[in-house]
Amino acid sequence: MSESTLKREAAIANYMLALREGKKYYDACVSKGKYPYMQVLEEILSSKSVTGQFAVATLEIPIDRIVGSVARGRIAAFAGNFMPLLSRDSEFAEKWISLIEAHESEGINDPITVIEYMGLFYVQEGHKRVSVMRFEKMPTIRASVFRLLPPWSEDERVRAAYELHEFFKLSGTYRVFYDKPGRYRLLQKYMGFEPDHVWTTEERQHFHAAFWDFREAYKKLSPDGGEKISPDEALLAYLKLYDYKELALLAPAELNSRIVALIKQLNFVMNDEPVAVSTQPEASDKTVFERLWEGISRPTLRAAFIYASDPETSVWSGGHKAGQAYLEKKLGDRVKTKSYVVGELSADETMQQAVRDGAQLVVATAPTLLTAARRLAAANKNLKVLVCALSVPYVDVRTYYCRMYEAKFLTGAIAGSLWTGGSIGYIARYPILGEPASINAFALGVRMTAPFAPVELSWSSQSEDPWGDLIKKRARIISLFETTLCHTPLGDEFLPMSTVMMQPSGEFEPIASACWDWGEMYVQLIETVLNGGWDSYKADSDGAVSYWWGMDSGAIDIRLSDKLPGGVKQLASILRQDMKDGQIKPFTCFMRDQAGNVRNDGKRLFTAEELMRMDWLIDSVHGNIPTADELLPMSQETTRLLSLNPEEQKK
Repeated sequence: MSESTLKREAAIANYMLALREGKKYYDACVSKGKYPYMQVLEEILSSKSVTGQFAVATLEIPIDRIVGSVARGRIAAFAGNFMPLLSRDSEFAEKWISLIEAHESEGINDPITVIEYMGLFYVQEGHKRVSVMRFEKMPTIRASVFRLLPPWSEDERVRAAYELHEFFKLSGTYRVFYDKPGRYRLLQKYMGFEPDHVWTTEERQHFHAAFWDFREAYKKLSPDGGEKISPDEALLAYLKLYDYKELALLAPAELNSRIVALIKQLNFVMNDEPVAVSTQPEASDKTVFERLWEGISRPTLRAAFIYASDPETSVWSGGHKAGQAYLEKKLGDRVKTKSYVVGELSADETMQQAVRDGAQLVVATAPTLLTAARRLAAANKNLKVLVCALSVPYVDVRTYYCRMYEAKFLTGAIAGSLWTGGSIGYIARYPILGEPASINAFALGVRMTAPFAPVELSWSSQSEDPWGDLIKKRARIISLFETTLCHTPLGDEFLPMSTVMMQPSGEFEPIASACWDWGEMYVQLIETVLNGGWDSYKADSDGAVSYWWGMDSGAIDIRLSDKLPGGVKQLASILRQDMKDGQIKPFTCFMRDQAGNVRNDGKRLFTAEELMRMDWLIDSVHGNIPTADELLPMSQETTRLLSLNPEEQKK
């Protein structure tokens, strides 16, 4: 048998295989009540208008984004997967067979013609070439591309189509596709490019190679082959964590390791699993003898505390540093801690040094360390990582914070009991998770003792002078940031208070304070690790865990000024004890938001998730919750990281 005959027989065999694939796809669609043929652009546009047609370029396009035909004429010959449906004795089959023969010998060089609409491609000329190339599992095909744009609207897909239109002008590539707005801008950002940066030929080639490696690895490692979450979306999640410049240089094993960790997180988000919230320290289920024996036999836990700023100059870091010292004093040789301050070394390098020094637990004491902590956890599977942040949905690290709204409710009640006129001011830090709950709780405390007192809100992350803004609004009592209970021998008189009241002299004097007790928080967190609570909590799930403890744990408290009237002190003492005992639920009362909507009829108990993600203010608060773009530049990173709006976190 001649070589040409063998090639012909092989081409015929390939057609029969392709025909089988086409009929299988067709039958599966029919059995499920789905349309079995290619999509038809003319039908899609029959009830829609377009703004015009643009000649784009002749270039390689992803073959899996070719979804149909411009006109109906060819659809009977192809199933929806572009595999043939016509019998072997048809003229169509002969042409298909000759085409695959030519492809095997010299390749298919003539470009097809397609129209791109909303990021997807529809074939105008070259249907059989697409079919053959798909059968041969080719990733791309050369095409002359024309683009149709729909009329502008606020529809997400339309906005994404316009963003693709602009992105292509910069990048010259169709290799990635997003149908939600903002994604192309994020890709530019994560690649280290300015928003208006035009890609060079070298940059485009580098991206194609890097994305191809990522795409293939991700599809192989993803349980569903990347069906639910596309490689394009996964790439953005990857680049949010890791440097784009490293991607093309990674060894396959390292890339696979990172992708496995990424898939775990993506599946968690895709399945919309809630963050498991631990609202109080976990009690050990071990016997007294077991705990005693482990206390004797267990080696010392080595914990690294990572500070984003110098504890000697930062009030926030200083409070955590004092808590670290208290932890060591309280637990003795059961724990050994070491401090690391981000400075000359980056956050990543600082944490990596802690691991090299033997840390078994890394405690990142600021929300801005979250991304570096996630990278560290992904690279060190047996390492325990804690980040001081509230309820972020990441399965690779655990977060810890306090229900500060409980203490704020009490200081609000104290402020209301002293109110004699004017307004009561509240200075908030960032419009992030948990902050609206604290604002509302303070206002509810005020309302309990002074029902008609207005609460004026100002944001330090938005205003250069929030204090001055409140004074102009006749604030006579002002609640500032919560303070820290430092475990030092200095005495309470050396600790600041965060709620102050104007005196007849015009001076402000402290009256009370909502306080963190990081020392007590760390003691109980570390004991959770030591007694096995870390491993047993949510042991049946790979979900995210957030520790969110309140006054009943001792992690937060209030301090009162000695100058408070006796009756106010007595009231505060009663409310404080009732809060610790769980007798007071600040939000279980009738309340309306600023728009007049009833948020609680007084009977419903909000869940922890609802309180964390509260994004509204009650009607007695005068002020609003700003977006990240409305804040001072220095405040935008933290706000987006822990934003009330999940879309803000992607910016």
